[in-house]
Amino acid sequence: MYVDKNVYHGELSAFFKSDREREEAKNFLLKALIELYDKNISGYLEVTTEGYPGIIVYMDTERGPAFEVTVIFSTPIRYTIRVIDPLIGYQDLQRLVRTIESLIVGFMETGGKGVIYFVFVPGQKIVPPRAESGVKSLLQKLFLGNLIFMFALSIVVSYAVYLVAGPYYTPIVLLLSQIPLILVSPKIVALVMGDWIINEKSPFVYLVGIKLSIFRYQQEVQRLFFPKRYEIKKRIYYETLGELSDEKIKEILSEYGLKENEYELEVRKINLYKIVSSVIREYNVSAPSIYLSNIIIPNAAATGVSSKFSSLVITTGLLTHLNIDELMSVIGHEISHLKRHDVVTFFVLSSLEYITRVYVTTIFWPLYMSTLDFMLLMIYMYISLTLLFFVAKFVEARADIDSALFLNRPRSLASALRKIGARKLLVEMRKPSARLMYWLSWDPHPPVSFRIENLERIADKDRAFEKPWITAISSCVKDFMYSLRMII
Repeated sequence: MYVDKNVYHGELSAFFKSDREREEAKNFLLKALIELYDKNISGYLEVTTEGYPGIIVYMDTERGPAFEVTVIFSTPIRYTIRVIDPLIGYQDLQRLVRTIESLIVGFMETGGKGVIYFVFVPGQKIVPPRAESGVKSLLQKLFLGNLIFMFALSIVVSYAVYLVAGPYYTPIVLLLSQIPLILVSPKIVALVMGDWIINEKSPFVYLVGIKLSIFRYQQEVQRLFFPKRYEIKKRIYYETLGELSDEKIKEILSEYGLKENEYELEVRKINLYKIVSSVIREYNVSAPSIYLSNIIIPNAAATGVSSKFSSLVITTGLLTHLNIDELMSVIGHEISHLKRHDVVTFFVLSSLEYITRVYVTTIFWPLYMSTLDFMLLMIYMYISLTLLFFVAKFVEARADIDSALFLNRPRSLASALRKIGARKLLVEMRKPSARLMYWLSWDPHPPVSFRIENLERIADKDRAFEKPWITAISSCVKDFMYSLRMII
């Protein structure tokens, strides 16, 4: 990405499965720009450059010609924006750049379609129990959606302990009180996040996806799929007698005013229990309790001090975004955390940081400190927490390596990360400083681009690493130093 006089050049990472998908991406972007800018579009051309399809779009303002936008759907996607109007400001240019990039990333994530998914676990409640349970809903809002409540609660608890234990023993008491919470964390996660239990009796997950043009998606969600979502879901399940039928589903949808030629229907049957069990066998650990969480965000999480006393939560968003190999590789990453007792590792690391920070600030900084003392304290706290999260990134990098080696699917995990982390990847590709920013962020995960590159190196070498920990630490440190040099 660079600006050459009045011409802006950029690239976007893209992986097209076929020439047809390139054409679909081109058509989607052209239609989206016309929908968004309407009267500001004075004309467009569909072109072919070096065998790749592309578009040239001419955009005006009330003063006259403003931009000439060229997008070529190669790998990577290349785009050029020529500024014709000298009165166009840099912010206007950046706004257009963000719009084009967001549309392209949106296509890569969705194929240019909005999808409504209905999820079924045969043998269990059709409507997620959490959706019907006021207690579960309240718990999720309090513990996952209301950080102010959690912060206020932590202050009240800390102050109560302080009154009883005194200033020197309070940190130790607070840390020791976390141990029972860690031991019961699998039950807490199941209570707050678990919508359906996946086990031998209920191994299958059915996904019914209704794909609509992105330009009609919002309209149909408001008209039909939000107000009647439970009604439609119950009809699909009961009228197909549990074994979902494409024809019957189409018949039901037609009764709600949705014609067959207006959408694409996708029905998937996933033996999630079998998939998790096959990963467990490769790691040679005890099986965790498996829960499916009805959340659109693609994610998975494992918690517990050991695999015998643990829970694995998989979101429905992960099932809808990934193929089977990609899903297995992500589950493998989570099982690595259980096999290596990473919950205990994180607890020890965070405890050491907390104890050190509390006693350093208590001993070396008086209660009534100067402005300089306060600034030094803030700097120390920032460095301390940044180091904690930097070390935590070693753990996540090692889990990636474990998944790649135990399952022999490094490229599948790389592909999954491209899908799950598409927007972060876009930021890292656009700004050289972004990769360093993610290395220094208070997030245990390394930059997505680093994780993908690391997995591709493993795939290219086609050999197992005898010491995943050393490989993870050395690769993280090397890439951090490389990212630092890129901006110096």
